[in-house]
Amino acid sequence: MKAPLAIVTMVYNEAEFLPVWLRHYGAAVGEAHCYVVDHGSTDGSTAPERTGEASVIRIPRSPQDDSTRNGFIGDLCAGLLRWYRSVIYVDVDEILVVDPDVAQSLRAFADGLPEDAVVTAIGLDVIHAPDEEPSIDWSLPIGRQRRWLRFSSAMCKPVIIRRRVAWAPGFHCIDAAPWFAPLFLFHLRYADLPSGLRRLQRTRTQPWITPQAGAHQRMPDGEWETMLRRMAGLPRVETVPLKADDSVVGPWLGRVIDSTAGREREKYRIDLHINGDQLWEVPERLRDLF
Repeated sequence: MKAPLAIVTMVYNEAEFLPVWLRHYGAAVGEAHCYVVDHGSTDGSTAPERTGEASVIRIPRSPQDDSTRNGFIGDLCAGLLRWYRSVIYVDVDEILVVDPDVAQSLRAFADGLPEDAVVTAIGLDVIHAPDEEPSIDWSLPIGRQRRWLRFSSAMCKPVIIRRRVAWAPGFHCIDAAPWFAPLFLFHLRYADLPSGLRRLQRTRTQPWITPQAGAHQRMPDGEWETMLRRMAGLPRVETVPLKADDSVVGPWLGRVIDSTAGREREKYRIDLHINGDQLWEVPERLRDLF
């Protein structure tokens, strides 16, 4: 009999985000069902005393190449499906939360999926308002420290699989149109200004496969901070239900679905640049879940 659910990520020197990832997903499925692919970390973040019962798969350090990375992770997740009914892949700064009005846990939600299902999450950037909110304490629940979210089609990723898939670089798309479910992906890249600048320093100086690769990960500090502050300054909407079919979220998901027209043969099946023009308040029912 197969185990219910495995969760996979890939890291390089992620001393801030990896403990958050392990805390969240270890509680969801048990650390023994968490798989961390370590791409040559040197900061001690993947040492056994820090990763508990999670399986750490160590691969040699090499220049960042998203195509190679996607191929490897695709093969790994397909292999895990021999032992698990469902597999999740998420980056280390991505936290999945199922709507508690629909299922009690990620595991329960995955158990109810059809065979061969691939589920796309509703993608939301967690936005730090640096003039109003203090620097984050990653050891505490994020939903109680950050109030605002921005819709992002780039974060509407196919994350739960029950069959082999071919992810596009960045894990933004697969070889099929998105199938949305009441599942939220909270992207933490913009959840804290100081942490974001520290991480940018690392990604800016690490080797990349080509000079053009990873341009968004190598921005100057001032440009990145200006971008974050611009997002934090968007108009705000309180008491958003945050449901796939509500009058606020629904139209944005509709835009993502509409963007698939004519992209059936493209690597990226959706428009990755559909970004919210408002900030939505984190609903109370979700605040303690991430």
